[in-house]
Amino acid sequence: MNSTNTSATLDASKCHFVEPVKRIFDSEGVQEFQHSAAMQRLQQYLAKYVRLVNGVDIPDGSNNGVVNRFVEILLNLSIKIDEVPPLPGPRRYGNMACRDWHDKVRDSLDGMLLQFVGQEFESCVVELRYYVLNSLGSQERLDYGTGHELSFLAAVAAIDMLGIWGQHFSGQDVLFIFNAYYVLIRKLIATYTLEPAGSHGVWGLDDHFHFIYILGSSQWANNKRAPMMPQDVTDKSIVEEYASVNFYCQAVNFVYTVKSGPFAEHSPMLYDISKTVSSWSKALKGLQKMYSVEVLKKFPVVQHFWFGDGFFPWVSASDGSRLAVFEPPPETGGVAARRTFNSNGSLSTVYSHAMAPPVSRNVSRFIAPDRFRRPQSH
Repeated sequence: MNSTNTSATLDASKCHFVEPVKRIFDSEGVQEFQHSAAMQRLQQYLAKYVRLVNGVDIPDGSNNGVVNRFVEILLNLSIKIDEVPPLPGPRRYGNMACRDWHDKVRDSLDGMLLQFVGQEFESCVVELRYYVLNSLGSQERLDYGTGHELSFLAAVAAIDMLGIWGQHFSGQDVLFIFNAYYVLIRKLIATYTLEPAGSHGVWGLDDHFHFIYILGSSQWANNKRAPMMPQDVTDKSIVEEYASVNFYCQAVNFVYTVKSGPFAEHSPMLYDISKTVSSWSKALKGLQKMYSVEVLKKFPVVQHFWFGDGFFPWVSASDGSRLAVFEPPPETGGVAARRTFNSNGSLSTVYSHAMAPPVSRNVSRFIAPDRFRRPQSH
């Protein structure tokens, strides 16, 4: 790695961009992740975008030419879905045609991204492509979840680090980009019947998304005259009316589209938020805390977030030193191996009989600043 700078802005000429690799193999890796420059940058840009969209409605377009060119890439990916129709017949775990769609995307994405970033940033495409591809769900598992949504946030942030969005990148631009992304993903899910990835089942916030609810809450967080309040999301007609301008409504409207039956039964977490959270600002605060716990600190989610040396490096946010990697190699028969980077850049490996990382079956509650609680599973 040529630079240990952990700042949220980059001088691409001084960065070494490489193919991202897996660094999180267990719960200890998740803990290392929390102290990484990668996490610091994700949190900085998450906070930036949440702040920018405050008080802004989803726009119909953008005056930023760079934003429009990126959205064109997403529209191109949507067109490719039309070119790969789902295979006939009922399928329980996703339609296999989705794998053909991913192949088409892989064949063309490098060229589209290179044209987008230009020759000046050609070296960064090797990392940027990973986050874009990973934001589209899993080609192998035929699923989509919050980890993929996180990868799209990373892709937008990576472009931001390079300064490509420009100095006048606005909340309208953020919403326009993410709206195009969510339209694409909902089309993917509906067309290929993608499974939820890492779902908590009925006690998850949503089968597929989380960040969209944060953005939607922020849009109305400081608006004392918001056209609706969190408790109104149980009214299907009101949700549908405002789905075109607010992401929270857009996400709930999709839930109404793909699920049937009482809202309280198929979406109890969202239902309980509507009954116990009195304002959008409180909803935003609770959703952000929940995102930290249920996405950024959950092994099943972040194990698929990989690391290069440029945008999201596996180094300490405090001093730029390489973080340890705790990996159970197949050849050790389940014996765990902690791999640490020496001062000269070489690797040291220490083996121990460590157990596989525990995966909790209990999801944490929505951490709102008021009285919300969810029942404990048994």
